[in-house]
Amino acid sequence: MRYKHDTSVRFGSGKGNSLRKLTPYLFSAALALVLVATAALTGTKPPTRVVHAATAGTTAVALGGSSGGQVASTSGSQALGGTRTIAGSSRTVSGPHPIYDPGVTDNSILVGGSTFTSGPAAVYGEQIAVGFQAGVNYVNDHGGINGRKLVAKIYDDAGDPVKQLANTKRLVEVDKVFALTMSYAPITGQYVLQKKVPVFHLGQFNEEFTNPWWFSVGGAQRTSSFATADFATNYLHAKSAAIFYLDVGAANYSRAYANEVKSDWERWGVKVPVMVPFAADQASCSDAISQAKSAGVDFIDFEIDASKVINCGVNAQLNGYKPPKGWGGYLIGVPVIHEALGDFSEGMYAFDAFGDLYNMPEYRQEVQKVSSKTEWYSSVTASYFLAALLMRDGIAKLGNDITRERLREVLNTFTDWRPAELAHASDFPTWTWRPDCHLALHGGYAIQIQKDPSGDLKWTQITPQVPAVALPPGASAPSDFSHCTSVFAHGSVFGRYAKR
Repeated sequence: MRYKHDTSVRFGSGKGNSLRKLTPYLFSAALALVLVATAALTGTKPPTRVVHAATAGTTAVALGGSSGGQVASTSGSQALGGTRTIAGSSRTVSGPHPIYDPGVTDNSILVGGSTFTSGPAAVYGEQIAVGFQAGVNYVNDHGGINGRKLVAKIYDDAGDPVKQLANTKRLVEVDKVFALTMSYAPITGQYVLQKKVPVFHLGQFNEEFTNPWWFSVGGAQRTSSFATADFATNYLHAKSAAIFYLDVGAANYSRAYANEVKSDWERWGVKVPVMVPFAADQASCSDAISQAKSAGVDFIDFEIDASKVINCGVNAQLNGYKPPKGWGGYLIGVPVIHEALGDFSEGMYAFDAFGDLYNMPEYRQEVQKVSSKTEWYSSVTASYFLAALLMRDGIAKLGNDITRERLREVLNTFTDWRPAELAHASDFPTWTWRPDCHLALHGGYAIQIQKDPSGDLKWTQITPQVPAVALPPGASAPSDFSHCTSVFAHGSVFGRYAKR
């Protein structure tokens, strides 16, 4: 069954599809501008720490193993037949009757999200929506969640942050969804924090790892910048680097953030003679490429979105230039790079984590059933498929007491979680959430654009999964992630795989 959503856009259909692939990743710049506008208009910012808000009658949760936590009884939660009070709910129920938050019935669980399946970033948005819908279909094909069907309602926001916030409010207040997906924390974080609705997400911005209601399966941009410096220095043996960064004066899109990244490189002993800011609406990369070429840097670190990287590749090709050790970054490990740049993209580097999920036949089949035009070999598609499985495994542990607060508490006990389908995979990460740390991903590997035996370009895994993110010498974990000690390592994690 093909996926449909409320604006009747069909994936992979319509004219101009090839043109759209050239500019699909503009949304990250739009989100950065939202941060600026929010600060200017309200003087506030989203929460920067994971908060564990205890309430009277909170259900206690005992720590579990790889399959997650087990719910235990405590004061305010008694055995069936007594009176139970659910945290975050005013309802008191006597006897063994189910307890449901909005969106849950005896037969179904309604969840929803908003993403950009139209507009300049539509290719990316389609991967988000198709990946999640494929995951929902997979869950339902295998019996649902304790016999309940998972139902997804997805709205198109065309990459407009104002529309995404409005759609998120509509999902919660009108459609009455139980949980959310796809919503970006810089846009909807304060609203979600107020309404206390779990969000299942890929994750990019720090707020998607510090807001207590976000459960992200990817890595944060800051941890990926650590990984880029470690990989280029200790695997590729780069001695100098240029940093191309988006500068709108906020969060991870600012000169201050770029200076933090520069410090990472310098702590590894790498010189950074070139730092080039990009405006949100900047298309040209000719000056940046000229500076990198003139300085003779070994490596270019792209702290910019994929559309700008494509422009840089075009300008570099016109100048007959590639940095000798390579180029790469966090936001570029997607098929659109080699689709747009062709053979000149060969050799670019990025990161992924979902290894053996790509080898799971049912994953590919479910994606292709939703949309035969959507790229399944993409971390974006894979992450939202996985987000649906995380949602399944969390809700499954709630039995018939299905409340948002209880779901959050259970997810915060998941230790070395993997879905059962990949429990014994050799090339797949694990996730551990705690009330004070939602930077859950433990794993990841470097990828490079290479030609496969048939001559097609493809992002190819070139290192094993690494268990942690390397901090450069003398550095400590960012303050936002100070409680996530198991995520970080002192000393290189990629250097052990380098060719000598």
